[in-house]
Parts: sequence; C-alpha cells; structure tokens
Amino acid sequence: MGAAREVGGSCIEVATDQSRVALDYGIKLEGTTDQYPKNFDAIVISHAHLDHSGSLLRLSKSRNKQVIVGSKITRDATVELLKDMIKVNEYNGTPLGCDNQAVDQVIGAWVSTDNLVLPDTHIELYPAGHVAGAAMTGIRAEGKSLLYTGDFCLHDTEILVGCNPQLLPQQPDVLISESTYGGTVRPQRSELIDQMYAEISYTLKHRGNVLIPTFAFHRSQEMAKRIDQAIESGLLPKRNVYMLSKLANKITKIFNGYSPLFKQQTQKLTKPFEYKHVQEIERTTDIEEPALVICTPGFGHAGASLSLLNKWAEVEENTIIVTSGYLPSDSPLKLAKDKRYIKIDGARYPVQAKIVQIELSGHADQRELVQLIEYLKPKRTILVHGDLKEAEALSRQVSELTEVSVPEKNETINI
Repeated sequence: MGAAREVGGSCIEVATDQSRVALDYGIKLEGTTDQYPKNFDAIVISHAHLDHSGSLLRLSKSRNKQVIVGSKITRDATVELLKDMIKVNEYNGTPLGCDNQAVDQVIGAWVSTDNLVLPDTHIELYPAGHVAGAAMTGIRAEGKSLLYTGDFCLHDTEILVGCNPQLLPQQPDVLISESTYGGTVRPQRSELIDQMYAEISYTLKHRGNVLIPTFAFHRSQEMAKRIDQAIESGLLPKRNVYMLSKLANKITKIFNGYSPLFKQQTQKLTKPFEYKHVQEIERTTDIEEPALVICTPGFGHAGASLSLLNKWAEVEENTIIVTSGYLPSDSPLKLAKDKRYIKIDGARYPVQAKIVQIELSGHADQRELVQLIEYLKPKRTILVHGDLKEAEALSRQVSELTEVSVPEKNETINI
C-alpha cells in the first residue's frame, strides 16, 4: 500500500484467513500520507523513521484495538518524532487534526516484544542494523514463511553492529526487501569518512563554516559521536562544533538509556552519547563562527538546516556536506547541489559554497542486498522502498537467484 516503486510511505498488508498484519505504517517523504486501512490485528513498526511510522497518528480515530509491535527504543523515539510532527505541522499552518493524546494512544497500544502470536500467524523480530532498534519481521502462517527487511544494512557503523544474516530464517517462501540503493555500489565506508574529514579540516582551517544536515533520530547522534572522537584523536582540528536540534537532543537522551544496543566500545561508557567536543544547542544565535554544525532536518527543507543553508550557501569559503544518498527532487539540498541555486521567498540566489555529497548511509547498497538474497535463498523476492530505476537494477542482479518482482502500489500478490 506504500513504498511501491518509491521511497517513503512504507505500508504492506499481510492477510491470512484469520489475521491482518501491517508491516510499517509510514508517511511519504514530503510529509503526506495515504489513507491506509485501520482494521489490522497488529501493526509492526520496523523502526522509528516517519516514513515507516508517521501514519500511526491516524489510529487515534480508529475503534479497532490493534496492537503495535516494535522494539522499546523504536517506541520511545517514535513518540518524540510523532510529537515533533504534530508541532511542526501546526507551526506550518497544516495541522494534522490531532494532538499529543493521539501519541498517548500509540503508547498504550505498543507492545515491545520479539514474538507475537495471532490466531493463525506467528510474528518474530530480528535485528536489522540501519538504526538503533531497527528490526526485520518474520511471519509464519498457513504453512508459509515471509521475511520483511524494512530498512537494513549488513555493515557495521561507528556505533551500531550491522544485521547478521545467520540469525535470520533461511529459505523463506517470500522475502520482501528494501531496494533504496539497489543499483548503487558505494565505496568503502572508511574511504568516505576520510574524505569527509579532509573536507572539514580544509574548510575549518581556512575559517569557513561546515554544515552537515542530518536526521534527528540516530544519524545526528552517530555523526556527533564520529566528529567528537575524531577531534579527540587529532583527526580534526579543535573548533566550535555544535549539534543544533531540540529533537536530536531529546533523542540523544533516549540513546543514553539504551547503551546495550550499541557496539561494545560504546556500551562500556556510562553515558555513551555525552560529547566532549560537541555542544548541544537549540538556536542559531548560539553559534560562534567559524563552526561545524550538525543540524536537522536531513533534507534541508525546514528548520535550522534550511536557515543555515540559506545563510552559508552564498559564501564560497563554506562547505555543505550531504551525507544522504537519496534526496527528494524538491529538496533545497538537491537544488543547491545539482542546480547551484537556493530559493528564498520565491527568489533564486546562486550557491557559492562547496557542496560535497558523501554517502554515509545506513542502508544496504547493491552488494549487500545481493549478499542477503544469496545467503537466504528465498523462493520469491518482492522489492519495495526504492525508486523504479534502483529496484529494477537490483531485480536484474538477482533474477537468477530468486523469482523477483517489483510491484505497483496496491497490487495484491497471492502466496
């Protein structure tokens, strides 16, 4: 029902004779939502990002008493993201027609478990990498098995262990896999990080500013941790470094309560996401230039990211680092990177700053996607959560390994 031949709005219905399960319940990247059904027995949320969880607010008007399934940190982060979405839409004059009572209803329906048994359906969750608390969903029903990847990665990041395919159910009848980067092979992560450090060092040493737009959940904390450790080890110069986001700062506090979810060296710290060289701030007026600023949102379309993009893009000594490989076509960051202009109140202004795209993604690239399919040996693979070009590229790569399809929105597939 969503994320078919596109990124965003993830929602897949799995129906049996006696049960109806939704795999994710997200909004589109531009913030809109489709009218998904509400009469599910269970809704499984793979992780907290709003393109997988943002439509949960609509359930406040449902009389159905479905359960919401997901990890504890996914629940806690989703709550903060939903509250922020309500506030932002109210501020922008596009109210959602609900308030924090709707969030309370989400909390009340949430069950944090790795296993859920419905009348004829067994649901089990498995670590997916990607972000803290992300899970793949395994379903067994009517003698068939299904595995839904949600968003995942096999590689480790600075703070999180990647998905281990050995822990997943083998040879499922159906694998529903993301395909965000189905046609993309990225360089080694260490090379990308070295490139980022070089760009940051050069800019700061020449008294320019560095802007790194990120997402409030996980990406901001990961970037702040990475920068903090690089300064401490001498890989980056000591300068003014800020994380500018009320929401990201709230998520950081949540992370400090879940240290066992992270890599071993992070677990050893009492509060692993307290930073020595990164200041958490909430206003652009707190910035003392020259500075490196990690701020939200990641697409640069609103808030502090847009404010600083508009201010710093006109100065050629500055550098803007885009760490997401996927940018919506109307994203200000995409306009700045590809068209070399920004829009302010309808007027165009040329971009003088250096814009560098360094994809530090938490998604699997084509190599990892193929690796997972080779290992699991699914009878049938359904590709979602990817633009048609990316999904079709992956389909060609795995067509000899599995029966593969790239369904359209609202297409029904009988297993």
